Amino acid sequence: MIRRLALSLAAAGVAAACLAAPPLAAETAAGGPSGAARAVALEPATGPDGAQFTERGWWVWQYPGTRYRFESDQLTLVSGLLVRTREAAPPAAPVLSAPREVVPGAPVRVYLAATEPLVRVRVSVEGAEGTLVKARAFALGRDGGGGAGEGGGDPRAQVWVAVLGIPSTADPGITRLLVTGAGSPDPEAAGVLQAVQPLFVGARRFASEDIPLRKGLGDLRRTTDPRRAKQSAELWRLLGTWRPVAEAHRGRLRHPIVGARRSAGFGDRRWYRYDDGTSAQSIHNGVDFAAPEGTVVVAAGAGMVVMAQFRIITGLTVVIEHLPGVYSLYYHLSRLNVAAGEPIAAGAALGAVGSTGLSTGPHLHWEVRAAGVAVDPDVLVTTPLVDIPDELVTLFP
Repeated sequence: MIRRLALSLAAAGVAAACLAAPPLAAETAAGGPSGAARAVALEPATGPDGAQFTERGWWVWQYPGTRYRFESDQLTLVSGLLVRTREAAPPAAPVLSAPREVVPGAPVRVYLAATEPLVRVRVSVEGAEGTLVKARAFALGRDGGGGAGEGGGDPRAQVWVAVLGIPSTADPGITRLLVTGAGSPDPEAAGVLQAVQPLFVGARRFASEDIPLRKGLGDLRRTTDPRRAKQSAELWRLLGTWRPVAEAHRGRLRHPIVGARRSAGFGDRRWYRYDDGTSAQSIHNGVDFAAPEGTVVVAAGAGMVVMAQFRIITGLTVVIEHLPGVYSLYYHLSRLNVAAGEPIAAGAALGAVGSTGLSTGPHLHWEVRAAGVAVDPDVLVTTPLVDIPDELVTLFP
């Protein structure tokens, strides 16, 4: 499917996704037996004087229904989609597919089929209090191999994907999804593509639980051992690493243990109760599976092992990179079967259940991070990490 999509993009113009008030969807028309898509033409963006707007030698084009404003002769996009070109002829419209509604903890996939050459695509979600999450997109390779953008893979492939997450702490309300594509590797260069659409974050209720900690575990959780801070910084650096060639797994993830009892869920609001009567609140960023010590733990998907070591709080730990910016994490293991730097297949044994680190009994903590944000792993067991939407597929016979 990706090969057909990329080849079609390289050969011809494409129809546009609707970025105005109606729900985002590709506009199509019955084009005979093949059901070919109807192209939607971009229109000139006009300046305050009513003439077509140009910006530092760039011609600016808009998707119908786009809203923007001018401040000191600077164009600011409010909603819709803009494309800048060096040519005075309108380009074919790009295709953008993204959700309109999400809930806290949800993974979000944003797809862009670009018609102007791009080397970089960035996506962010902006709320009333600032940026909720930001991510880099990667360009899908023609044959399913490494990404094409940001220095990897086939530069002619212009199907971009960003996988990010909405924090479980996000407040309900309307946010904005921003997409920017750049045609130059210069980080200061103006973007040749900009899109803004509303994104509604719905309400979600999470379970709560009390966890009593005996003195030894309480002391461990409150330790100021400098190794803990160093290990935390190392993990955050790792989860913030984005490699465009790390395209190992597009399909659904699998549970790392089959048939185990769940002892905690994603997003649980936890109160740790210490033996001295004090307490501390925490959010559980993964799913816990209670199982006998030594139960085999397998990789949720194919990828690269980027961490396999002991950590003070999470015990014996494995981290696997599945896609650029997408990682799965496995905590409290009793043994490790893998080492950092090794490729791993989906379903391959990576270790065994244990109770190392801050743990009240044998169990596996399983977590998935997208663009650094913890997302609900159960969603990615039922839906693929990357799945080209129908509205894009129908545009490319």
